[in-house]
Amino acid sequence: MTASPHITTDHAEIRRWIQAHRGAPARDAAGGLRIDFLGVTTGVEHLPWNEWFTAFEDQKLALCYFEPHVRDGTSAWCELVPRSRTATGAAGSVR
Repeated sequence: MTASPHITTDHAEIRRWIQAHRGAPARDAAGGLRIDFLGVTTGVEHLPWNEWFTAFEDQKLALCYFEPHVRDGTSAWCELVPRSRTATGAAGSVR
């Protein structure tokens, strides 16, 4: 089975996916949004979900991840991408 990229802006879906992969909402010192997987990323500040999603909307971002999950569901690869990328059909479907 081949994994294909999936892009979403759905807050509930994003939160479920991040939490299922042991991630937490964060931002770096420059103010960029991040996802801290397993609490091991240095130099980030954890944020409440509502604050992270406010910045997510302000920056017009989407979450891109592979579906189905690769390596039997153990991969936490994802990327925060500009929504303008989704309009061009660059990767998968948008929900």
